[in-house]
Amino acid sequence: MTAATASGRTAPAWSSTAIAELLDVVRCPVCGSGIVAERRCPACGADFRGAIGRDLWEASQDAVDALTARQLVLERVPIVPAEAPSAAVAAEPVVAHHPPAPSATPSPAAGPSATVQSVLAVAGAGLVAVAAVVFTFFNPDLADPLPRAAIVGAIAAAFLGGSAVLARRGLRFSAEAIGALGVVFLALTIATTLALLPSGLDGWVFTALTTLVAGGALAGLGPRAGIRAWLWSGLVALAFVPLMLGLATPSALSATAGCLASAAAASALVAFASRGSGGFGRPLTAETVTLTVVQFGFVAAALATVWGTDASTRVSPAYLASAALVAIAALAAVSARHLAGALWSAVAGAAIVGAAAVLSLTAAGLGNWLVAFPVAAGLGLVVAGALSPLHRVVARGAFFAGAVAVVAAVAVIPTLTAFLTLGGVIAGPSTVLPSATGLALTAGLAALALSLASFAAITTPHGVALAGAVGDEASVPLAHGFGADAVPSGRAPHAPSAPEAPRIPVPDTEPLESWRPPAIGTRWLGFLGAWYAVLAFLTVLALPDLEVWARVAIGLVAAVVAGGVSTTRLRDASAAVRMPLVVGAHAAVAFAAVLSWRDDDLTVWAGAAVVAALGVLALTVPRAARFVHVGVGFAYALVVLATALARAGADPIVVVCLTTCAAGVVAIAVTFARRVPSREWYAVLVVTAVPFAIGVLQVVFERSGWTALSTAVIFCLALTLVTTTRPGLGIVVRTLAAATLVPAVAVVAVCLGAQLLPMSGSPIVLPVIAAIVAGVLASADLLAGALSRRLPAAPVRAAGLAVEASALLTAVIAVGLSLVRTSAGLPTTLLVLVILGIGFVATALFSPRRYAWPLAGTAFTGALWSAWGIVGVTGLEPYLLPPALGVAIVAAWLTARGRPAVGLYSVGLAVAVVPVLIALALDGTDAAMPALAIDAGFPARAYALVGAAWALVAASVIVSRASAPRVRRLRLLSAPTLAVAITAAAAAAVQGVRWGTGLDAAPTDPLIVAALAFGLVGAGAAASAARLLHVGATPGTLLSRTRSLGAPAVLIVGVAAWPAIERDWSVIWTMWALLLALLALMVAVAARGLRAPTALPPVWFLFAVSFATAVVAWSPRDLRVEWFSLPLGLFLLAAGALALRRPAPFAPTRSFEAWPAGWTGSWPLLAPGLVTMLSASVAATYTDPRTWRAILVMAIALVAILVGATRRLAAPFLIGIVVLPVENVLAFMVQIGRGIEAMPWWITLSVVGAVLLIIAVGYERRAGDGTGLAARLRDLA
Repeated sequence: MTAATASGRTAPAWSSTAIAELLDVVRCPVCGSGIVAERRCPACGADFRGAIGRDLWEASQDAVDALTARQLVLERVPIVPAEAPSAAVAAEPVVAHHPPAPSATPSPAAGPSATVQSVLAVAGAGLVAVAAVVFTFFNPDLADPLPRAAIVGAIAAAFLGGSAVLARRGLRFSAEAIGALGVVFLALTIATTLALLPSGLDGWVFTALTTLVAGGALAGLGPRAGIRAWLWSGLVALAFVPLMLGLATPSALSATAGCLASAAAASALVAFASRGSGGFGRPLTAETVTLTVVQFGFVAAALATVWGTDASTRVSPAYLASAALVAIAALAAVSARHLAGALWSAVAGAAIVGAAAVLSLTAAGLGNWLVAFPVAAGLGLVVAGALSPLHRVVARGAFFAGAVAVVAAVAVIPTLTAFLTLGGVIAGPSTVLPSATGLALTAGLAALALSLASFAAITTPHGVALAGAVGDEASVPLAHGFGADAVPSGRAPHAPSAPEAPRIPVPDTEPLESWRPPAIGTRWLGFLGAWYAVLAFLTVLALPDLEVWARVAIGLVAAVVAGGVSTTRLRDASAAVRMPLVVGAHAAVAFAAVLSWRDDDLTVWAGAAVVAALGVLALTVPRAARFVHVGVGFAYALVVLATALARAGADPIVVVCLTTCAAGVVAIAVTFARRVPSREWYAVLVVTAVPFAIGVLQVVFERSGWTALSTAVIFCLALTLVTTTRPGLGIVVRTLAAATLVPAVAVVAVCLGAQLLPMSGSPIVLPVIAAIVAGVLASADLLAGALSRRLPAAPVRAAGLAVEASALLTAVIAVGLSLVRTSAGLPTTLLVLVILGIGFVATALFSPRRYAWPLAGTAFTGALWSAWGIVGVTGLEPYLLPPALGVAIVAAWLTARGRPAVGLYSVGLAVAVVPVLIALALDGTDAAMPALAIDAGFPARAYALVGAAWALVAASVIVSRASAPRVRRLRLLSAPTLAVAITAAAAAAVQGVRWGTGLDAAPTDPLIVAALAFGLVGAGAAASAARLLHVGATPGTLLSRTRSLGAPAVLIVGVAAWPAIERDWSVIWTMWALLLALLALMVAVAARGLRAPTALPPVWFLFAVSFATAVVAWSPRDLRVEWFSLPLGLFLLAAGALALRRPAPFAPTRSFEAWPAGWTGSWPLLAPGLVTMLSASVAATYTDPRTWRAILVMAIALVAILVGATRRLAAPFLIGIVVLPVENVLAFMVQIGRGIEAMPWWITLSVVGAVLLIIAVGYERRAGDGTGLAARLRDLA
């Protein structure tokens, strides 16, 4: 037998601390306080450059390896359980050692886990504390402040003394929990004592002094007593003392001073907490983190309160805020050596820039602020960059990031103002800034540009070099050596780039100050300054004092000059240098183009200049991207042409059509000009499509010969693209062109009809279009054969498909127009559909297409409907059933003859049932069509649908038992038949809803009898169909595996019965009985699923239906919510407990549908039931507070905790632990004494808390302490 080892033993705290100190590359190893920068310590002068630094690092690494090897040996130390010596053996001087017998090994079932029970200490002590609070503060007989303070103080003393006693006996976890509560009651004692103070003593001074004494005592006694919570509370309390003293004076300035003093005190306490472990054997991480967070809070409070100073200070709040920011900067610089040093460095940089920026608030007016803030922030940024000594104290990268962040915040308003101004000038000529404000905006943006460039110039030469070295001393890069910006990389410093360099194991717990981000580069800020210079120039174009022609000229000249410089002198420059000029030039051209439309005399001539400038700017981009300029220039030229035609007096439709003709002619010419690159050719084609689309849209409103002319030109262009053999034409463009041919011919026909015919042309043109479509579809193979002589097979195939698709779309549009056009009417629709039907038949015969026969049937069906409409037939069934049943019969006939048509049969049968079901649901509502309605109160459709469901089930049974060959072939149709039967059975639920909502008269009183009975009839049909579907399914298919087939049957019963609810006890109890029946079915299904695989509906679905039934039954509000929540939770808990107690004998797949089969553990099996049982009562405690309800929740939570603790089940244990405080919070929110009586409540809390506390302390006394809260919770199963 092999002895157990200590593989799970954690490393000692001193070992982890030593490894962290040895791997610390930030703090100086000589003096222990300086921050090493550039391999030198500024505090003691230690120089680590050269070989000495490498030797020191190798020695530290050897020591780390030795400690790591020692820990590995410790983990292999065997653990052998020792037998208890008897009295006789203990008296002998020499004890013989024997190996333990196998039976001596403790089994897991020897007893419940003792360590996990100490988690109960928190809950128990908390409940006792809450009971004390209820007794003290909510007792109407205890209103005197002196007894109240005495009772609270006694409770605090009891908790504090009890925690000390528990800590002395080694019950650490319980001692910490009770000690923390003692600190809370100590604070309450101080608060309650304030009511006893004489009138001359200030409350804040008394609070500060008592907090100083109490905090000092806790901080001093915590390490001696071994209670970490006292030390944590004492340090935090001491940090708040200066703020309390500052609040003693009713002045915002003193409050600000108090906040700053508290921040300084917190910083000092952080330094104190970071130096050692306080006698606890591990670093004071929690204390350091908390004090750091508190320090940040004090800094934020100081910034918030400094603006509340009144006029009595006689100093502007801006100056006070600037002074406060300077103090914060100094404090942040000092705190940069502590935890979150990078964040404090960022705060320091932000405070320096902010101290300069807030001084701009002394300037009045928006115009002054637009220039004052950027100038002040820019100067602050330059000052921050020039403070090079400060850069050695803080993290340089974070410091710069904070400074730049403030500048970015200041730049938001000028930047947005600039963009809004430019956008406003583009949107309308009246949206401009005043002259002075515009000049201030330009100056502010220029100041930002200058300051960013200056900051980049100052800081870039002194930035941290990420690569390269000088001499032998640079063999250890700064990122891997001793320094403020060093980051442990896991590679030995003496060979940072060698592939065979040894890896350094980085410990799991690094020192708090070992991470500092590397310094960020600042060169990019210079490029950002260039962008701001461009933005400042663009604002010049928005100045209202300049004439429009001058601004247009300035913009175009500047754009051309910038483009020329970018393509000549800066051709080889980097993209970061060229991009501001290129983008600015493009923006200037766009802005000039917009401004040119302010003056009608400038538009055309300036348009030509804009197009020319675009030609120059095209040279600034790579040749592959110049097609954008070609497209934009061509589009703008067309816009200028259209504008010239419109101002010459042409009608809008003439303007659009002539512009389209011009674009089409140019596109045809470019198509034949093969020297034009393909991308520029595509740009011309895309631009040409825009006026053509506008012309097509105009056809909807106005049709004329001009539209026919432009569409004919586009038809020529499309035909050219389809038939051309020019290289570079993609298959997509050719396909789109082919798709345009038939619609273009249709548009030409429509426009010519409107131009030539004196009356409406719809009765003539639409049949002509239908004939065109029919001819194109019938001759599709002939057209493809003609194209195949010039083009490869793939483009021909794509073009043919596009022609057919566009022809079909044209047919749909023609049919739609024949229906919506009043001048067409049903006779025209009948003629169009007949022509299309004949064309589809011809297509199926001469150009065989599989889609032709279904489309022919659809067309002839539409023709039949048109004939019915002409005759005046109404009702849904005459229109629906003949084609639907005809399709189903044809499909069945084909299937019986050996040509399976399951899909066609499914569509026909579904179309025969689903619309009738929808009509049944909508009949009598606002959404119903009067032509489809039936007599109210006579549910003929519902009865017919349910009867059809049973008929389909019977037909399926007959077919499944038949032996004739042709009938046996119909078994392929069983699945769709039964699926449609389930759908038809849903009519029972729909009819129940109609009865419940009053749309139909109920046949019984009470209504629930008829609704439930009819629902059971429909559910029977659905259940029978589901059973046949599952039995006839092929093994391994989805139908054989799914458990959703029976879900509609359950849902039909519920939906049919739910609307029948009313305020009648018989109805309510009937609905409650239905709830119990559904829950019993749920438990039965869960038990069945644990024995063998089942096809019954999943448990979650049955629970969802049960939950909805419970909500419906509760809706009259005659029964309390517990009548429904407790059965829901208990039955769901029983279903999960079955799987927890008796797992499935087979191996089911773990899925949500199979629950609880296949699931293990208390969380997935027990948590749903517990949450369901408790959540409703917990919520009702707030909405409808009752004493018995609160006690019930506490009792259930206590039982859950005890069961979870004794049986090692995590879910009931933790849920009970969570419910206890939540219920208490809700009880306090509803004000105890109003809905919940104080006396029973505090007695309940005290009893429950005492029970938990006694259990927790007893178990921990037997088990000892050595694990934390996470380890205790992991003991649960």
